[in-house]
Amino acid sequence: MSFVLPTVLGHRGARAVKTENTIEAFAYACQSGVRWVELDAMLSKDGEVMVFHDETLDRMTDGKVKGRLDALNADRLKEITLKTGVKIPTLAQVLDVLNRYNGCVNIEIKPSRPELARETARRVWRTACDKRFNDPDRLFFSSFTWDSLRETMLFAPQIRRGVLVEDVSGDWRPAAKDVDAYSVNYDADLLTPELIKEIKDGGYHLLAYTVNDANRAKELRAQGVESFFCDDPVFMSKALK
Repeated sequence: MSFVLPTVLGHRGARAVKTENTIEAFAYACQSGVRWVELDAMLSKDGEVMVFHDETLDRMTDGKVKGRLDALNADRLKEITLKTGVKIPTLAQVLDVLNRYNGCVNIEIKPSRPELARETARRVWRTACDKRFNDPDRLFFSSFTWDSLRETMLFAPQIRRGVLVEDVSGDWRPAAKDVDAYSVNYDADLLTPELIKEIKDGGYHLLAYTVNDANRAKELRAQGVESFFCDDPVFMSKALK
């Protein structure tokens, strides 16, 4: 196997079809032939890596459980039932699923607080190693928190990195160079032909998020975007064939 990012990656598993960032979403994606998925990794109060997007629990529980994810220990988080009736998984549990299907993953390192940037990265890597998910052809790191990516360079320089960019005022250029980025992962709504050309001329792989309209994906692909995070990766994979 060699490292190749596909045209389509399953965003939070396949969040248009199954509850985002859950065992069910990742299993569905793998069973449907999706090779690469993306997930969000955040620490519980006691330092276990949970797979969850928001800093607070409110949205995913319809407000029945409120407050910050990092205020609760992992055992308590595992007890919580989300609004769709499923549970919050640990990264270890998700990697077990992906190993079962020989899947690949882009882990967004998502520190809940700035001071946890490096610790979150370290614990993500430790979990990946514990699950023997440290093959650089199957694992890819990204983050909006560039200190997290800098940390990965110290203990896992062989794992490729992508800088996430969500606003036009943020200067991704020095960060991408500083962390020796493989890719720039850019908000699709902010991409212009000129920006796409600049990123590609810099030698970076370009991923756009989150693209769910097939016509928009085709337009961006024609301009040079190589990969897309999609909420329904099965649909988009068929549309872009």
